[in-house]
Amino acid sequence: MSIIISMVGYIAILLGVISVIAALIISLIYLSIWWKASDKYEIDLGRQGTFIVAILMIHFIFFGFIANVYGKSVGEDILFLYKVLFSPQSFLSTFILIAIIFFVVLRETFFEYGIRNSIMLTPIIIGMSWIWYWFIDGFDITLILLFFTKVEAYLTIVSILGVNFSSAIIASILKQMYKEFIESSKEIIIKEV
Repeated sequence: MSIIISMVGYIAILLGVISVIAALIISLIYLSIWWKASDKYEIDLGRQGTFIVAILMIHFIFFGFIANVYGKSVGEDILFLYKVLFSPQSFLSTFILIAIIFFVVLRETFFEYGIRNSIMLTPIIIGMSWIWYWFIDGFDITLILLFFTKVEAYLTIVSILGVNFSSAIIASILKQMYKEFIESSKEIIIKEV
């Protein structure tokens, strides 16, 4: 029975990798057509595109770093991410998460959308930690019920929400300061001319 469950897990990983590769190929084809049809050379991601890229960055960069640091010895720490985020061994993962949130907020036109997206990433990060745990230790659906019976789960939720929300607030303040700086510099240039 455990062989079948592990095979299903490997098939799910394989299908996930194939879908990511297909999405990247489609995106590259779209970008090459757009680049040829356009005179400007900048990538214009939509709001949904930014959110999807942030999810992929969390899955591959954030959890990839954690998997690289701990390997299979991460155990339940991948479920209770506050242990990983504030551990001296993998403290860089906190900065990776902050950088991803900064990316999300700075790409948004209105900072309120960036703050909302950073809050929406919290349950996605929790769900991804379950998926990573299932990849490492095998699939067990009772994990979800057991997760919410422990105090560490709520510490994890509060810590991830705190990191995401505080990063989004700081990024939105910096973005607003940058906008004000650009506006004031435009006024100075106009007055000099």
